[in-house]
Amino acid sequence: MQQWQIEILRCPFDRGRLTLGEGHMQCMECRRTFPVVDDIPSFVVPDLTTAHEREEWLRKQSEMQARDAQASQYDHLLGLLLMSPVETRMTLRALCGKSECFTTLAEVGCGTGRMLQHLAPLTELVIGVDLSLQSLRLCRQRMRSAGALEKTLLIHADACFLPLADEVLDAVVSCQLVEHLPSDRLRRQVLAEMTRVLKAGGRYAVSGYHWSWLTRWSGAKQGMHQGGIYYYRFTRDEFHELVSTHLPVESLRSVLGYVWLASGSKGV
Repeated sequence: MQQWQIEILRCPFDRGRLTLGEGHMQCMECRRTFPVVDDIPSFVVPDLTTAHEREEWLRKQSEMQARDAQASQYDHLLGLLLMSPVETRMTLRALCGKSECFTTLAEVGCGTGRMLQHLAPLTELVIGVDLSLQSLRLCRQRMRSAGALEKTLLIHADACFLPLADEVLDAVVSCQLVEHLPSDRLRRQVLAEMTRVLKAGGRYAVSGYHWSWLTRWSGAKQGMHQGGIYYYRFTRDEFHELVSTHLPVESLRSVLGYVWLASGSKGV
């Protein structure tokens, strides 16, 4: 791992600084250790269980197992193939605002790097966080192919407990993550975490499932995807309230009636 990567990381439990050992990192405060797997620091450890309600943790475990199993097929899903070009353009436009580039940018819920590869050219340092280690392995391959691996830090972590220092990011992105968090409490917690790690004046873009006429035709407002992945679809008011409780919403648009896309800047 590079020095900048170590400096930006913190213990997700007490925000303590971390030291790098042989195949692991250790918190200087609580002395917890976290493995480094394929150069990816992993903060998905048993202690996370105690920070969740039982049903929340069971659903997160179900999603993690499903994401790992489906990682190699994820980029070939028909819906994503059709939607990604439009979603990518709208997300990049919403994120940048008047900014042309950033110093440090993170995507929370980066998966296999579908969006992260397009975010990398906008920033000097790019961070991808995901709950699926297998997805991160594929993301690593993608970032290497894109020539961006040297400036990339991939982190295996729970989005509700980001192992990052306070106010360390110039920009943060989350694409279709919040709808998979299995409770309103956790959805609010992940927005609070993204707000915590974003600098004052930093840019953000967050998307989540839209409860529109299209999705009403194709499924329920909430339920389980194939393989055991929970989802929740938001009305406009629900999504606006969720995001605006933590970050000023400058723009809220629908992407093809499938997801909401909120963006803006963190207040000074």
